[in-house]
Amino acid sequence: MDALPTALAAVATWQFLVAFLIGCANGMLTGLLPGLGGSVGIALMIPFTYGMETTTAMGLFVAALAGQSFCGSISAILLNIPGSSPSAATTIDGYPLARQGRGGFAIGISASASFLGAAIGTVVLIALIPAVRPLVLSFSFAEFTLLGVLGLTIIAMASRGSMIKGIIAGLLGVLLSFVGFAPVGGDVRYVFDQPALFNGFEVVVVLVGMFAITEALELLRTNQTVAQTMMREKFGYGQIWEGITYTVKQPFLLARSSLIGTGVGLVPAVGGTVAAFLAYFQAARTVKNPRFGQGDPRGVLAPEASNDAKDAGSALPSLAFGIPGSSDWAIVMGAMVIHGLTPGPNLIRENPDIVWIAILVLIAASFLSSFLGVLFGPQLLHITRVKPGILSPVVLLLAVVGAYALNLSLIDVLVSIGFGLVAYVMRSIGMPLIPVILGFILGPLVERSYLQTVSTYGFVDGFFSRPITIVLIVLTVAVIGYEVYSTRRASKRDPVEIARGLVSATRPWALMVMSVFGLLGVAALAMATDFSPQGRTFPIITASALVVLIAAYLLIALVPPLRRRAGGVISDGGGMEELVSHLQHEAAELIDTQKDVQQKDSRASPAAEQTTDSGGEVAVAQKQAPPKQAGEPAGPGPSGMQVVQPSPGEMARRLRTSLILVIAMVAVTVMFGVEFAVPLTLFAFLRLVTGESWRTTVMTTVIGSAAFYLVFHTALGVPLEGGMLLSY
Repeated sequence: MDALPTALAAVATWQFLVAFLIGCANGMLTGLLPGLGGSVGIALMIPFTYGMETTTAMGLFVAALAGQSFCGSISAILLNIPGSSPSAATTIDGYPLARQGRGGFAIGISASASFLGAAIGTVVLIALIPAVRPLVLSFSFAEFTLLGVLGLTIIAMASRGSMIKGIIAGLLGVLLSFVGFAPVGGDVRYVFDQPALFNGFEVVVVLVGMFAITEALELLRTNQTVAQTMMREKFGYGQIWEGITYTVKQPFLLARSSLIGTGVGLVPAVGGTVAAFLAYFQAARTVKNPRFGQGDPRGVLAPEASNDAKDAGSALPSLAFGIPGSSDWAIVMGAMVIHGLTPGPNLIRENPDIVWIAILVLIAASFLSSFLGVLFGPQLLHITRVKPGILSPVVLLLAVVGAYALNLSLIDVLVSIGFGLVAYVMRSIGMPLIPVILGFILGPLVERSYLQTVSTYGFVDGFFSRPITIVLIVLTVAVIGYEVYSTRRASKRDPVEIARGLVSATRPWALMVMSVFGLLGVAALAMATDFSPQGRTFPIITASALVVLIAAYLLIALVPPLRRRAGGVISDGGGMEELVSHLQHEAAELIDTQKDVQQKDSRASPAAEQTTDSGGEVAVAQKQAPPKQAGEPAGPGPSGMQVVQPSPGEMARRLRTSLILVIAMVAVTVMFGVEFAVPLTLFAFLRLVTGESWRTTVMTTVIGSAAFYLVFHTALGVPLEGGMLLSY
């Protein structure tokens, strides 16, 4: 509590308030736009905050994180298009309410439930921090080492895809963190005589590449308009006030849903989708006279309260233990590292005011986004009409120019694009990205702590004679053991799903990518033998584990007897992906059950029959087309709106052309400078990739180029002129 006055003083400055408003606006925009994702918005802001005060930057990032949760429900309710994955649960009853002319009522429920859920989650967070503070203050070198290992293990296990892919992704992140000077020993590792790599890869460059560039390429490949038609419904603020009043009159459901969201947030990497669906199910099983799937307002209240409460719950493992509670918190943690903050026990020990700032911003951003969403909800829907063909080149250019602006280095641009392409390849074979980011961030900390432990206490005494380290070892082994057990059990229970996932995991493309990663591990292992004894220890451990796991993956995939016996280990579709799929299936069954009940009642009431039909249509849509994850094409839109799926050949053409243009953009930047590369690249993407009209192309190029020049050159002072041929 002693740090609270310091936090309040930092929050009260005008610079902080401006950053807070910008962060909220960023979160609301990215939350409203399906396919963009809040992680992308946060990553794109990192280069602009490099000169900010640490506290101001934290306010910006946390405001963007908290501001996105509610806005995804606006398009979910009015257009049946969830702005983010957690909002998928809101569509089940929110859209039927909108079709009944009560969209304002549903938005009022969503806004008030979001804010109150965030408030309840924040109260729980404040109550839990004093309980965990004595624990984190007792951490030393050995505890830091094993905490990092436990964090990597949990994230790898909980991520989508197979268990082994998650662990491989985490090891790749750790391996990438070794580039540059070793934290102990003074070795310069994996730099290939390039002075630009002596300090390793910049976290900003890695984050921007792996999230923003990857999402931009996916949007360019699919090029699907989010919303081609708009709701004609006009509703007054009386409906919204009615929804707010309804939420307040459901205190027990609100409290249960919020506590579920907070509890799910405390578990690293589980995410808001699971929280929203779990809250939806508990509401369906505990309320009286349910009409879920037909426009029951409690089906909007429960997932929205849970979704916002989970952000507060995710803050605890992220800030106190350095283990991201969600993908968005993983990006915020990376941004914190840029500003000299180390998430984890040291943060509570050395910077408790930062923890208070995060708490204050979480609740304030939730209130502001809910208030503005209620005030301008129908108007905000026009943003969803922005074509991905226009949005994606802008996101791509923001990422590239932002990476360049960091150090005015073209090497950073190349590294960012390289990480973006690698991340895109990883996503194409079902490998999660969050373990890579966490491994990259935790790698130096784990290595330094490990070497300090061994040199100070010795290996055995350091790791096996301290109570907390023993508990962490047991937890790590338990997590791995549980995942192996659950995988074997799932293979016996549902062999069809395992077989389907095995086909995906053994595609030639997947095996080729895994082989390349294996060769990378072999090369890293061979080069590590030339380092000093202290500098080679962790690279050898990491590279050896990577090679062994990839070899096991390839053996299981290529040897039929092993594939039959242990195919579940590499089969895609496990972890959170399997859990979310199960939750969606249960949601469809629940709606079908309610539909049968309503059909029996409708025989005596034509009005009830009409309501049942609308709810049944939504149930079928949800069952046949489960909600898309961030970055995937939008599913079916409102009644009468068909979103045309592009052919695989057309999507492949767009991706090829996009990659060629990215290479051309780098070449133009090197030869003529950024000021020429931006308009030429924007024009080329709009005409050659997405096929926009000449009018749209010219207008977007002129306006976009002017905005880039004003922001980067005029406001930020980034020199965009020059190049090898035009340097002056």
